Amino acid sequence: MKKILIALLIFTSLATKAQNDSYQFFVNLNEVKNDKLHVSLKTPKIKSDKIIYNIPKMIPGSYTIDDFGQYITDFKAFNKNGVLLNVTRIDTNRWEIDNAKHLAEIRYWVDDTWDADVENFVFEPCGTNIEAGTNILLNNHGFFGYFTGMKNYRYELNVTRPENFYGSTGLTTRVTNGNTDKFTTNNYMDLVDSPIMYNIPDTTVFKVGETDILISVYSKSKKITSKLLADDVKAMLELQKDYLGTLPVKKYAFIIYLFKAESAKVSTGALEHSYSSFYYNTEAPIERFIPMFIGDVAHEFFHIVTPLNIHSEEIGDFDYISPKMSKHLWLYEGVVEYFSDHVKVYGGMISPKAYLKAIKKKISDSKRYNDELPFTELSLGCLDKYKDQSDNVYCKGALIGLCLDILLREESNGKTGMKDMMKKLSDEYGKYKSFKDEELFDKITELSSPKIRTFFTEYVEGSKSLPLETILEKVGVNFKQDVKYTSFSLGFSSLTYNPHTERYFITKKGMDEFAKDLSYNINDEIVSINGKELTQGNLLKLWKEFKNNAKEGDKVKIVIARKKKDNYKNIKLKAKARIIEKTKKYVVKFNELATEDQLKLRKAWLGLE
Repeated sequence: MKKILIALLIFTSLATKAQNDSYQFFVNLNEVKNDKLHVSLKTPKIKSDKIIYNIPKMIPGSYTIDDFGQYITDFKAFNKNGVLLNVTRIDTNRWEIDNAKHLAEIRYWVDDTWDADVENFVFEPCGTNIEAGTNILLNNHGFFGYFTGMKNYRYELNVTRPENFYGSTGLTTRVTNGNTDKFTTNNYMDLVDSPIMYNIPDTTVFKVGETDILISVYSKSKKITSKLLADDVKAMLELQKDYLGTLPVKKYAFIIYLFKAESAKVSTGALEHSYSSFYYNTEAPIERFIPMFIGDVAHEFFHIVTPLNIHSEEIGDFDYISPKMSKHLWLYEGVVEYFSDHVKVYGGMISPKAYLKAIKKKISDSKRYNDELPFTELSLGCLDKYKDQSDNVYCKGALIGLCLDILLREESNGKTGMKDMMKKLSDEYGKYKSFKDEELFDKITELSSPKIRTFFTEYVEGSKSLPLETILEKVGVNFKQDVKYTSFSLGFSSLTYNPHTERYFITKKGMDEFAKDLSYNINDEIVSINGKELTQGNLLKLWKEFKNNAKEGDKVKIVIARKKKDNYKNIKLKAKARIIEKTKKYVVKFNELATEDQLKLRKAWLGLE
């Protein structure tokens, strides 16, 4: 009996200690009121007279201030006897609690962000959704908080769900009892890093190497299912595994919410996490959806490299209330974006010629931004001063990755590229060790060559334009700007597809004489060209046929559909074909006279050996 009593005392002591050192959250998905969920927290032991409870102002990966505290209402704090403690709301995201040594429980209600009527709405992949009995997205930063100075305590999340619901997540710590799921994480950062989507499941699971992959789809129409996506996702992940050599995670979840495009307020996109990524996209025919989605997959999945295993102190110990930016967005987003294109050519999914088109587009897109702004300054000021420049991380940031890849290969006789450098940095740091922001450039230089430090100084910290012509020449690629040529015109320079009418409409008219002869209007929809119907699948084919077969002075007949009130009216436009002098802003093509050394480096760069 004494032994049993001692064991019980030890167990009770350990259980008490676990509760004192942990957060225990409870939320019941069956009890939605006015589109809100109730959250209760059994608090860890507080040792101070006052304590501040925080809900994030911002989260990693979003680069926007979202103030998730604005969605919290009826916040109350209690001692162990259920007596209310005094609470003062300091600002949008913080509550100060008096007599905190006696604090035992906190309760509050949470509204979702997707339906919120606010001026600055939250980017949906960062937000929260509460559709009773249908779909609930627990982006955990929108529901659960932390006490100041106590982010590194253990977290326990207890979710009571409808019996037919399943919670899709990258977490591997789920314990289920009846219809209650209990998840645990070692700290608040890991909780925020692990979204959970609850709904009637549509899931597919498979392995890539030693990694378990989960695809979870919510779609009201059920036109796109996890099974339809699985083969293409697996093909991309196999490429990425071969590209990296291994996948540094045991489980990864693709969590996907699909909707009908009915509101101009919503924006599609994705948000990366260490062990999952969340996608918010419009429903579309599968043949159009998959290429777009796989492009997003390629980018988001590469975040398992950075910032998961390579990050600065600003990311590793993120300040959710007073966020401090790292100057290395060229790494976190730029290199990841570079990899997402480069892996396709390196793995043989696309041709080298198609890859050059992707490079050209990055160059063109990057010129919409301030090219003289040092990239480190852009990174540090992305929340405010340089907010309008922040999307350049996906354009010029990717080109920085391109330049570094080629330079590193040149310095190592083709043996070491950017992906190899990322492996070295992952080995040096890893998930639980952060680098100092000001030391990364020197660390990469230490692992490579002094020439790489010069590149960082002049083109990343400095204001010089990237030396693309010089660097691409090293791999036998010619890069030219403002190249003159002559060609026939169809009178428009930009088209966009309208899925409702299944036609292309003009978003930008040409400036040439042929365009003036035809008298297009913006938003005119192209029905046919010289009697041939224009469809989504034959746009390039019709253009090539016209360009290759037309002669100056030939009659050109184009039928457009022009909207008048709620109806479209077909109108026939006629003009004589004209040869127009045009300018290609950027030309990127392989040099047919490339030297042996250039070809050798090109093969190493593109994985052609």
